[in-house]
Amino acid sequence: MNASSFAENPSSKFYGLFQFIFDYYNRALFQGQIKDCLIVITRRKNVMGHYSYRRWYHMEERETDELALNPSMFVRFPLIEICQTMVHEMCHGWQYHYGTPSRPGYHNSEWAQKMQSLGLMPSHNGEVGGKTTGQRMNDYPIKEGRFLAATEKLMNDRIFAGLYLEVNPEILSQITQDRPLYEQVKDLVLVQEEARPRNKKQKVKYSCGCSNVWGKPGLSMSCNHCGKLFTA
Repeated sequence: MNASSFAENPSSKFYGLFQFIFDYYNRALFQGQIKDCLIVITRRKNVMGHYSYRRWYHMEERETDELALNPSMFVRFPLIEICQTMVHEMCHGWQYHYGTPSRPGYHNSEWAQKMQSLGLMPSHNGEVGGKTTGQRMNDYPIKEGRFLAATEKLMNDRIFAGLYLEVNPEILSQITQDRPLYEQVKDLVLVQEEARPRNKKQKVKYSCGCSNVWGKPGLSMSCNHCGKLFTA
């Protein structure tokens, strides 16, 4: 199977793309160990995706797991985040069938070690030095790791030509659509970011190098310990 084999109707393109990505990483990172599952869409707020063990039942195939992705997040983050989410959830699938998962939603050390072996570093805040286990976890690619090597080949295949992005029609009209796909997606993210309502009460994280503080945007202050200015 390849990206050009997707059917022309929107549903087949949309779900066929994610099945293609699932199959690709299953071969490239998991040696085909991950059992087929039902890939669905979720609208759960502030969640990139989730994995549910034996969520579905079929009369012939018996139980099957659920891997859910949130389309509202696609345009808010770089495309590689879709790939990270897929592998993140596939690691949960691996653990359900070959490891020892903890309570639902918890990311334990076994899961974290599997992620790292595949080239993704778990981090509770998505940044270097974040906690590698917990209830809510982000992750980032490990430099020169297996995930980045596999993803580079995947991106070079331009498989995201089958991706549908959920956008406001008024925003879409601002994008020049006769340009390459990845430039369009980049513009789409920037335009939606500019159009997104701002929360005037939103706090900003400031750092001086030895400590962090939170406060309203535009503050000017220095650290009594190291004497350096705090920067946002």
